[in-house]
Amino acid sequence: MSSNPPRRSRRWIAGAAAVAALGVSSVALGLPWDIDMADTQAVKAYAQRMPDLPEGVVAQSNLLSPKDYTTNAVRGSADAATLLAPVATDERKQLGEKMYGIYCAPCHGADGVKLGPVAASEGAPDRMPGVLALAGPNGVAQLRDDSWIYLTIRNGGAVMPAYGHTMSDEEMWAIVHFVRTLPGAAYGTPEPAVDEDAAEGEEEANP
Repeated sequence: MSSNPPRRSRRWIAGAAAVAALGVSSVALGLPWDIDMADTQAVKAYAQRMPDLPEGVVAQSNLLSPKDYTTNAVRGSADAATLLAPVATDERKQLGEKMYGIYCAPCHGADGVKLGPVAASEGAPDRMPGVLALAGPNGVAQLRDDSWIYLTIRNGGAVMPAYGHTMSDEEMWAIVHFVRTLPGAAYGTPEPAVDEDAAEGEEEANP
């Protein structure tokens, strides 16, 4: 009588051993290397201060995606007042009209007076609330200087998203130039506030 197990039993034993080996290799045999793969000795991005440029090196735009660094500021600050718009040429106004149609008209409307489909409230209460008219008698552009509008486009506002990552500096300034061509959107320097009490006292002293 042979001492070897039957062929069917040998197959069962081999199958069980294979399953056990697979189970061990997926868990036990993965240690400790699986931990090393998850927590390596590499320095993670931004975990330390990046070194400065070597002395004498001049930074330049990326050749594949050229976009120079431009000074940013907070709206209404002293730094913002130093941001001056480039000359408003016809080419820049045409570029601004194109960019305005892409990024601004859906909310502010084509003419800046009647709100666009994303913000219009007539018959659509679920539209974006709080969008202001740019032009017309109630428009806000006439009350804001060029740097304010530019920084709003770049950094966003109360309900407006920032578009500084989608447009170049030239394109954002071009929108400012185009906005100024809308009806009633020319900027008027606000008159200084009048102290009524002081004015009345001056009238009494000089009747």
